[in-house]
Amino acid sequence: MEGIGPMSKEHVQEVMKAEAAALSKLRHPSILEMVEPLEETRNELIFATEPILSSLDMSIPRGSHYTPPVELDEIEIQKGILQLCKGLSFLHSSAKLIHSNLKPECIIINEVGDWKISGLGQTIPLMAADGSPSRWEFPGFDGRVPSYVQRSFDYIAPEYALDEVLVTASDMYSLGAVIYAVHCRGKPPFQNHGSLGSVRDNAGRSIPDVGKLDTDLQGLLRSLITRGSQSRPTPSTLPSHPFFSSLPISTLSFLDRSNFTAKTREEKISFMKGLAGVLGKFSEGLRTRKILPSLLEEMKDTHLLPYILPNVFAISNILSAAQFAQLVLPSLKPLFTVKDPPQNMLTLLNNLEMLQSKTEKGVFREQVLPLVYNALESEHSFVQERALGVVPNLCETIDYAEVSGVLFPRVALVFTKTKLLTVKVATLTTFLSMVKTLDQTNLTQKLCPLLSKIRTKEPAVMMATLSVQEAMGFKIDREAVATLVLPQLWSMSIGPLLNVQQFQRFMAVIRKLGERVDKEHNQFLRDSQRIEDRSTPANGVASPNFDSGVDFETLVGRSNANIKPDTVVDGSKSWDDDVWGSIFNDTLEAPGQLVATTATTQTMTDSAVPPTQLPQTQSLPSSPRLGPPRLGAKPSPSSSFEQIGLLNNTPTTSPTTSHLAPTSATAARLSPTLRYTLLQLRSLIIIYPSPISQQPHPTLFHPLLAIPHRNISLLRQLCPHTQFLHLRYKPHLFLWDLCWRLCNLLAAVATNKPVTKDDWGDFDPLK
Repeated sequence: MEGIGPMSKEHVQEVMKAEAAALSKLRHPSILEMVEPLEETRNELIFATEPILSSLDMSIPRGSHYTPPVELDEIEIQKGILQLCKGLSFLHSSAKLIHSNLKPECIIINEVGDWKISGLGQTIPLMAADGSPSRWEFPGFDGRVPSYVQRSFDYIAPEYALDEVLVTASDMYSLGAVIYAVHCRGKPPFQNHGSLGSVRDNAGRSIPDVGKLDTDLQGLLRSLITRGSQSRPTPSTLPSHPFFSSLPISTLSFLDRSNFTAKTREEKISFMKGLAGVLGKFSEGLRTRKILPSLLEEMKDTHLLPYILPNVFAISNILSAAQFAQLVLPSLKPLFTVKDPPQNMLTLLNNLEMLQSKTEKGVFREQVLPLVYNALESEHSFVQERALGVVPNLCETIDYAEVSGVLFPRVALVFTKTKLLTVKVATLTTFLSMVKTLDQTNLTQKLCPLLSKIRTKEPAVMMATLSVQEAMGFKIDREAVATLVLPQLWSMSIGPLLNVQQFQRFMAVIRKLGERVDKEHNQFLRDSQRIEDRSTPANGVASPNFDSGVDFETLVGRSNANIKPDTVVDGSKSWDDDVWGSIFNDTLEAPGQLVATTATTQTMTDSAVPPTQLPQTQSLPSSPRLGPPRLGAKPSPSSSFEQIGLLNNTPTTSPTTSHLAPTSATAARLSPTLRYTLLQLRSLIIIYPSPISQQPHPTLFHPLLAIPHRNISLLRQLCPHTQFLHLRYKPHLFLWDLCWRLCNLLAAVATNKPVTKDDWGDFDPLK
């Protein structure tokens, strides 16, 4: 208010105080609402109203380069005019006031898009306090004073300015001028520039450029912008004009709170059904600010939810994610647990994709996914089937941990409990879609056992199971296909209710999966054989040297000098108690058989020692047990050992080491258990050539872990460099180390090659 005189400043303050006083007294949906009363300081007048978006003057489009705060379409304008009529009717009938200053600056659009009347600082009462008619005031104009606090000559009625008449119809003239300005880019019908002379000159003229407007709008303006006040419609009769007879306007009028609450439930249901076809005629702003809040407010009635929710989701499609989270989601969250009526869950599930696109990932998991879980537990089969139908899309969008840990078990629970054929088939269809998402562990350990419990012979269930098994058959490993999938398919294929086409379908899948097992397992065996063939002559062992060698008996005989307590041979123990078997006999060779001993301990003669002369505790015997093999085992042909380097039927011995060379008879009398064990160890080292790259399955080491303590000492003497500490704590390292040394040793014995440091090796698997 800088630059104005004291009198003008005082006038402005009086108008603002009068406006605050009027707003605090007048309460109506079409009157601007005051939320904080007036506070007056030395330099300020402060009061607070409801949140607003804009004034009507700022929202009128004036050109292509101007972007109004609120976009106005015809329906929005018609709705606003009807709201102004309600406000004027309240002022004229209840408050007994004439606004006298109705113009675009005094019309406010609030945050929900409603038009509200303000500028009440210059209202004129129809009757004075003493009951006499109010006195007319001259409409002065001061260009230095803000237009908001003085009457505009562009919107003032002629009878007020020229005839000094106070009638409520003057506000209807101003309303007509406002309607004209809204449709003509903010220009009033007559621009008087604050001059009463111009008002007098234009009072009898026809409305300019009215022919360019819609026919119904032309009739409305001609009835309002007139020289005389008697022919003008009142605020109560104006809504019945044909200009307001469009279906969207009737829809908004029906949805208005004052009307909708009085309608019966049947009328509300019929309205909600028809609303979906009319929503497209409303602007986005009107749908968001006016219709959506009204729908959300009516969601308290659960019986109306199946009819309200489709309209809510139709409007939600145009909202941003932030708007949806702020406006709609809080009202929807309580509905995710409402199971009755079941149509509620069906509608929510049908729009689950939209819910997911409008919410953040964490919010969707915590607040929306419980809807799916509750639907899976529903007592209504059609709700369960619909919930199962949305699972495939969820598997592709939510976290795998949520799928495998929560969603998959809940679907499996439905599959286990349901007794309805349609739900059972729908669950199997869901499993089929989840196969590409679940890993092999879930498929092999959870889904396969679950499907194996199917006992029904219904073709629909069997064919759905076939599709799931076929999809799994190309994802899980061949062992699971051979042991879990194919047996069930063979069993189902002979179902008595299958027709020819269905049986042929089973056979086609069985052949397809069988071919996969055949191909992959054949390849596996070829690869294993190739590795075995490559590892036999190599494995870091030098080529056999036939010039000299130490025979097996001589090598073992060297351990006689190192007798320890754990080498005691317990005669009471049976052969079956020792998983390794009796590697050597507790009797000596027949007469004439040479026995190797170490030079530092004892020297044995060529004569045989009777068994009765042997002590109860003795060192490792130097020759295999004579007599028939135990358990009826027959000696294997020597050719079976030639392939693995255990035996050479034609050994070549040097004169100096002939007493160390094993004979074919000695090798042939090796214990069957020894042969089996050595073969087993040799196969293991071929399969697992590296002690570090992978750790074999623990069941492969059961024979090793069962070695009695008394035989560990024998093995230690046999392979003195082996890391026996690994036997208990790292069996795979012990196995690899022991096999390495035994193979080198046996190769040397079979070829009469002297045992050297290279044969024993200094390999340490930990290095």
